[in-house]
Amino acid sequence: MLVMALAFNVLTGLDTRMVMGVSTWVKPTKFAVSLGVHLVTMAFLWSWLSPRIRDGAGGTIIIRLLIAMSLFELLYIAHQGALGSGSHYNLATTFSIVMYQLMGVGATVLVGATAAAGIAILVVREAGEGCPMRRAVGLGLVLSGALGLLTGAMLSLNGGHFVGIPSAEASAWPLFGWSREVGDLRVSHFIGLHAAQAMPLIGLAAIAWKRERAGAIVYAAALAILVACLATAWQAWSGLPLI
Repeated sequence: MLVMALAFNVLTGLDTRMVMGVSTWVKPTKFAVSLGVHLVTMAFLWSWLSPRIRDGAGGTIIIRLLIAMSLFELLYIAHQGALGSGSHYNLATTFSIVMYQLMGVGATVLVGATAAAGIAILVVREAGEGCPMRRAVGLGLVLSGALGLLTGAMLSLNGGHFVGIPSAEASAWPLFGWSREVGDLRVSHFIGLHAAQAMPLIGLAAIAWKRERAGAIVYAAALAILVACLATAWQAWSGLPLI
């Protein structure tokens, strides 16, 4: 997927067609990077699952769901990009309506499998220095799955990522594309989904900094991510940009 992201990025410079004011290949590029990073994260964190689950039917099911749903989402988004058409919120034809609904199912399964892996990690009780890190990994995956589902549902219910109508000359955040003028639900979606990467890094830092308080730091960080996600979602629903 990361290799596909490079190919899509090259196409943004070769294909002049635009969708919603940006290159038709911007969304495939972003999703290829996001899904690729998510799968790399899951691969790194996979060892925290107990051998019984990791090497058994449960682990096999989670892996297959993650890969299948990621491929389905990305291939359809790339297909629509190749046609110069939108993938999300596209209700122009019966086909696009059905595929948009299937994308919703696929995304739900994807975040559900992520949260399931996190729960499986958290239920294993192990004493010793690895415990705070286990909490960080498990909580990161659970938060990513749960908040990804919640904020994804908000985006779907809103029928788009903007709350309000940005002007033609409205500026956006570099790289992310978040609006600087109106509410943008993608901010909270980003914070929620990337708890999977943030929490393990915080866990490593906490253990290196104050090992005896690492567990408390991990819980505080999880609460902070939860609050930040919900606060930016409320801000966006109020029609306000991040800054």
